[in-house]
Amino acid sequence: MKIRDCCIFALLIVAIFLSCEDDGTSSQELHSVSGYVFYSDLPAENITVSIDGKINHMVRTNSDGYFNLAGVRPGDHQLTIRKNLTKSHKSAANVQSFSEKTYDISVYEDLVLNFLKLPKAVQLYDADAITSSSAELAWSPTDDDNFREYKLYKHNTSGLDETTGTLAHVSTSLFDTLFVDETLNPNEAYFYRVYVMDDFGRIGGSNIVDFQTNNVQLIRNFGFEETSASVPTNWQLFAGGDTDTFIRIDTVDAFEGNNSLNFNHGAETGCWEMWISQDLDRNYLIAGAVYELTFAFKADFVGQSMFNLILRNPELDQWDSVWISIENANQWFEHTHEFALPNDIGNYDLEFSVHFCSPGAKSWWLDNLQIMRLD
Repeated sequence: MKIRDCCIFALLIVAIFLSCEDDGTSSQELHSVSGYVFYSDLPAENITVSIDGKINHMVRTNSDGYFNLAGVRPGDHQLTIRKNLTKSHKSAANVQSFSEKTYDISVYEDLVLNFLKLPKAVQLYDADAITSSSAELAWSPTDDDNFREYKLYKHNTSGLDETTGTLAHVSTSLFDTLFVDETLNPNEAYFYRVYVMDDFGRIGGSNIVDFQTNNVQLIRNFGFEETSASVPTNWQLFAGGDTDTFIRIDTVDAFEGNNSLNFNHGAETGCWEMWISQDLDRNYLIAGAVYELTFAFKADFVGQSMFNLILRNPELDQWDSVWISIENANQWFEHTHEFALPNDIGNYDLEFSVHFCSPGAKSWWLDNLQIMRLD
């Protein structure tokens, strides 16, 4: 036999010899891990039990809460038990609450775990006391002995978990299960979910609840019902021109309630400017959102009329032309106009103005001037 062939043969012999030695994996004796799972101190059926998250080491408990996992290699492992609960409260996208617990186990012989306890799953209740800017969230407490904290997350869709959601609240007290979120926008959908943590990680998650905040009327004294010295409160009035050009409260004719606002242009020619204005609270305004202006209008003439809707602050100067078709004189009708705010409206309140420049001697009336968010 050649020297080269002898060397190859010798290496093969060594390899076969080493393969017969205990390499810590292939020749190890396999063991079983079995036990009983309890939930609310009762045997828990249909609980998922897994070792190291492996599909081939995953079973479900029977009616007695019993499970048995065979073929487990010796060593340290993580055993996880998990229960998905049928939803009992309003839940977005059919998302259920769940309870889970992970145990560190050492397997060097057949292992029997007689009492594995799942924490009581948390149920997030329907939101209460919903306003245009706040809502109250409450949930049931867990009963886990190693509880560390509740983490409440919110999102604008039902695709809510710890990575997509925004952390809204953390509570480290077992029975501190109430939170009022006062950071909400009007007329907007919100989704919430609670996760329960111990010192080693997540031990449960609630169902998802969703709701929509109330819309808010941005204009104060929109019907001109409240007055001081014959001037509607919260409003600033400006009428330029001669003495026959004016803006005043009309207590005789109104679309709704007792008052309307009467505009009169006294000159046959020319265009004397008139406008009314008030500040809109920046806290209720959403950049990029769409709003609807609604109002009642009456005139003593037939034809086309127009006013400018103006929104101003140190960082914004937006003008919208609102055209009105008047088919019958001295008859009230309602009109709507949609407009969008820009994506950046700054950090200041907005001055809202209705600006007229209508030539000719004539009169018109406004009532129920309202702005509400559409989307």
